[in-house]
Amino acid sequence: MILVVATVRLHSGRAAEYETAVGEIMPRVRDANPGIVFYHAGKCRDEADTYRVIEAYADQEAMDRHIGSESLQQSLAGLMPMIADIDIRIHDTVA
Repeated sequence: MILVVATVRLHSGRAAEYETAVGEIMPRVRDANPGIVFYHAGKCRDEADTYRVIEAYADQEAMDRHIGSESLQQSLAGLMPMIADIDIRIHDTVA
């Protein structure tokens, strides 16, 4: 399994808009990609305007299919104006 942790820092004042957008996008992405094991966003309690997107994929093929999907590219295009910085880290599971 492959784990992805993305730290998303928003431009100030965009939190409500971001939460609405990911609330609509994430269920569609999960439903369209059966290789996604876990795909959720969470709001950081101690860092303003900071979110973590946690993703788990069954294998590399599932992650590649997700990354290459048109739906993801369209979703990112809509989200990017809200995002000040994004740091994506990919992990291989060990346990």
